[in-house]
Amino acid sequence: MKFWLVFVLFLNFADAHALKVFARQDGNFVEIKSYFNASSPCRGCEVSIIADGKVIQSTKTDDKGMARLEIKADKFEIFVDGSLAHEKRINFVADRSNMTTEEPKESDFILKFIGSLAIIFAVFGALHIIKRRR
Repeated sequence: MKFWLVFVLFLNFADAHALKVFARQDGNFVEIKSYFNASSPCRGCEVSIIADGKVIQSTKTDDKGMARLEIKADKFEIFVDGSLAHEKRINFVADRSNMTTEEPKESDFILKFIGSLAIIFAVFGALHIIKRRR
């Protein structure tokens, strides 16, 4: 019984320092998050985008283990080198329907912000009117 307990604890600690990499598409960009465990992001790790066997882009992660690169191919591989033999490769397929041809404008942000405030005021205004009637 002790053997299995020690074995399970060892497996838990062995996985605690494994490099984990997640990627998601945000418009024309891919956002990459890499970390060893929840409290240990992969800081300054080299991130490479590989398409057709060639590195087409590379960058380094920030202090939070995040990197953001523009999507330049439909299918590619993301390679993160965490040093000391900590490496991870994941495949990524871009969703062209989710991509835009232009950057969002500041006026779009302002309109969304004003619309959100209007909805908040409408909801709380309605609640205030209902409360006053009682």
